[in-house]
Amino acid sequence: MRHPYLLYLTLSICCYSSTAALAQIFKCTADNGNISFNDSGCPPQAQQELVSRQPVTSIPAPPNKAIEHHQDTPEHRATRVTVISDDKHPCGAFDGTQRRTDLIRKQVKSGMSQAEVQSMFGKPLSQRNHNGIVSAVYRNNKEQRVTVRFNQQGCVP
Repeated sequence: MRHPYLLYLTLSICCYSSTAALAQIFKCTADNGNISFNDSGCPPQAQQELVSRQPVTSIPAPPNKAIEHHQDTPEHRATRVTVISDDKHPCGAFDGTQRRTDLIRKQVKSGMSQAEVQSMFGKPLSQRNHNGIVSAVYRNNKEQRVTVRFNQQGCVP
C-alpha cells in the first residue's frame, strides 16, 4: 500500500455517509391523526415527513488545572470551626444563639474571644502588642482590612 491515508479517508467517508443515512427520522401521520416516528419510513397509507434534527450541542469540560485552581480559592478551602461552649467562656456570659449569628455574619462583638475572631477571618495578617492589648489586623471576605483589639485575657473589650 503506497497511500494508506487514502484508504482511511475513503473508509471514514463511507462510514460517515452510512451513519448519516441511519440518522434519518420520519414523522408518520395516519389518516385518523395518530402520529408516530420511525427510522425506516412510513406505511403507504400514512403521510411521511422527514424530520430535521439539530446537531447535539456539547460543552467541553474545563481542564483539570482550572478545576484545581477553583478548588483552592478561599471560599472552597477547609474552614476551621470554633465550638462555642455555653458555661465556661473566657470572656464572660453571652447568648449562644446571638454569638453564632454574629460568627456567621462575621460581626465582631464585645466579649468574643480571639479564637472566635480567627474562626471568622483566619490567621491575622499582622499583630501588635502594646501593654497587654493585642491589635490584630485581619482581611474580611470583601478583601478589606479589619483591625480588632483584644484585652489581656484575649477577649474583645
